Amino acid sequence: MRHLRIGVAGYGAIGRHHARNLATLPDIDFFGVADPDPLARSEASASGFETYDTLDALLAAGADGIVLSVPTSLHYEFAMRGLEAGCALLIEKPIAMTSLEGREIIERAKSANTPLMVGYVERYNPAVVALRDFMQGGDLGKIYGISARRLGTMPARIKDANVLIDIGVHDIDMAAFVLDSELELRSAQGGKAVLNDRVDFAFLALEGRGVPIHIESNWITPVKFREVLVTGGNGLCHVDYVTQTARFAAAREFAAVNTFEGIIEQYRTGEFVELPVEKEEPLRRELRTFLAGIRGATLPDPAVALISLRIAEEATRLIEEQNRTMGE
Repeated sequence: MRHLRIGVAGYGAIGRHHARNLATLPDIDFFGVADPDPLARSEASASGFETYDTLDALLAAGADGIVLSVPTSLHYEFAMRGLEAGCALLIEKPIAMTSLEGREIIERAKSANTPLMVGYVERYNPAVVALRDFMQGGDLGKIYGISARRLGTMPARIKDANVLIDIGVHDIDMAAFVLDSELELRSAQGGKAVLNDRVDFAFLALEGRGVPIHIESNWITPVKFREVLVTGGNGLCHVDYVTQTARFAAAREFAAVNTFEGIIEQYRTGEFVELPVEKEEPLRRELRTFLAGIRGATLPDPAVALISLRIAEEATRLIEEQNRTMGE
């Protein structure tokens, strides 16, 4: 089997992890990193990677596939140039800054018959996969609700996208993945607590397959949370994205009691048990899927990524309209 030549455009926070994983994957030639920043190129070179100062130089070196981990505002321009060169692309989420740009990228890839994948890494998180299997196997019973939180401080690297476009889309996509359903936005609230130019906290209410979904995303919390809770007729599941743990607390049949204290005492006996999770870095799983797609395997439909972006855009508009009205 011919070794694929793979490069990375953008050696920032996530590009570094792509490069680190690609450098150790078998049956590929990870040939280099492109970044216009001399400091980033110096750091990549220090890690043993060949460096280029432009995407065009990376493409000219003869790439079968490129991972685009550049700022969101550059996704459209870089994707179109990569597709023009006939190069398979893995674009870090979201697919583009706007759904219009994302649609054009997808149409260009289809017309050129070029593999295109969007990097929603939580789909490859072993704990999320375990949750999905548990739900779809019926073990959780009827699903009554999903609640996800992705909270933390403002990352210095993000200078273009708002909190929903940058990180909220992760949990929108996660909910669509575990429910195997398209989602609809029901309401959105939020605002600008720290930033003046972009929404930096948001609360979304969505629905999929009749299941209510609550998503909280922000850059204003001093501690980091990455978790999801799913309530079902048979109990409760909790997933921690970072530790890759999935836990289940089974619903119980309660004995008849005559006092409120007796009821409370029974509720105290509930316990979580660990679901089996084969831990592995999600990004590595994602990259293996991309490489298989270049070799002819079916890739996830990029149109699904477009739906998540559309919801984030719609929620942003609602939040900004509400805040303008309140300001008036």
